[in-house]
Amino acid sequence: MGVFPHQSDVVRSDVVTSSLRHLVTSFLMHLSEILNGMKAEGLECSVHVTDDWAQGRATFGGLIAAVGNEAMRRLVPTDRALRSLQTTFVGPAAAGEWRIATQLLRVGKAVSITQCEIQEGGQIVATLVGVYGGDRSSAVKIDLPAMPPANVEHLADMLPFEGAPRFLQHFWVRWIEGARLFTGVRSAGRAFIRHRDPELITESHIVALADCLPTPAMFMFGAPAPASSLVWSLEFIEHDFAFPQNTWWRVDHDIDAARNGYVNQFGVVYDPNGRAIALTRQLVAIFG
Repeated sequence: MGVFPHQSDVVRSDVVTSSLRHLVTSFLMHLSEILNGMKAEGLECSVHVTDDWAQGRATFGGLIAAVGNEAMRRLVPTDRALRSLQTTFVGPAAAGEWRIATQLLRVGKAVSITQCEIQEGGQIVATLVGVYGGDRSSAVKIDLPAMPPANVEHLADMLPFEGAPRFLQHFWVRWIEGARLFTGVRSAGRAFIRHRDPELITESHIVALADCLPTPAMFMFGAPAPASSLVWSLEFIEHDFAFPQNTWWRVDHDIDAARNGYVNQFGVVYDPNGRAIALTRQLVAIFG
């Protein structure tokens, strides 16, 4: 998860400085290029990750989860949709060559359960469990409340700023609501987000997008300080990702509880039509 200014601190493209413009226009390896460049041999995959996805001394957690999902996807029939992705971030993952060891834990009539370990520099940096399931007939149907379709015209684009995590270059972000960072204010975070990647949106693109916002705990910090995701659970409700690349998705999240340097937070991801498509929960270690 990243670090962002308050929505009142954003700048529009017509006033961005030349240095910030350079950040946006410099070479980027889009998510689709990283995923398409993955190489598989048996149950193992390898992938090259560039440092434009950096988040502090590590790599953006949403990219780690997206890569793990893509590797496990190779073991599962396409008609089994991603229902749950559980990621434990074991240690910081630097850019470079990653090795991904996958295994199929169980195959049932409707559900496949997979697991993978992502290694960088010979060390495990993340472990993931993916649950993929086909549709079942059921009399039970409960939908989350929908949001109005995206209305972003009145919101400013947030562009990379000094000290921003580098992975932010891969996303357009427009804040809906949220306090200023590091001001000691209790606030939820809500934003419209879309990839800069020109390719079509996939399941793994949404995995990455869902982790883009900073923990709301950062609003409550009294001064700049780091935060680190430890465990992330992403549960999909809907699986229609066939939207134009330039449409906006929405992420809302807030804190359930926080104590002794750990934050329990939840969130909802909405598609461009305002339909809730995924639920997210994280355990975050905070240092402020």
